[in-house]
Amino acid sequence: MKGYVRNISPVWRHALKRNIGPGEKVSLEELYKQYGEKHGIRKGRQFIEWLKTVKLRDSTVFEVVFKEDPVVEQPITETESEEADSVQDAKDEVKNNYVSPLMKAETKIEDIVNLSVREARDRLKKMTDVKSLKYALNIANQTANKDSLCILLRKRIKELER
Repeated sequence: MKGYVRNISPVWRHALKRNIGPGEKVSLEELYKQYGEKHGIRKGRQFIEWLKTVKLRDSTVFEVVFKEDPVVEQPITETESEEADSVQDAKDEVKNNYVSPLMKAETKIEDIVNLSVREARDRLKKMTDVKSLKYALNIANQTANKDSLCILLRKRIKELER
């Protein structure tokens, strides 16, 4: 299958069991091997429609491009005018907004546990290591006055495990 899924939003997104950066593409062949064979979906339009309805519901974040014949690229959207507007808006948004980087892997579990709630709200959005977040949650559960931090950690872990 020729084509790709591209993140058209200005920030990193966690979808399809991976982190996808702004403008980054994931090939449809790779996604088919991961999902299509597992769920018994036929290649082609059926798999593309399944991706759009099950995994990538928000068309303002991800663009699905499926190349049926080698010359023509066909973006799969509701209408072509809406798609063109959303792509142009996303490009403008990328130019105007700051793209937040991922949290560095050097962050220690103790650093996460010692975050204030205000800092945690900002920094947890950038963390993607579920294992470290779970360890931090276990330690924070045993620490006094960390109830709000535990709530934020649980919420972030749920987001990443989807």
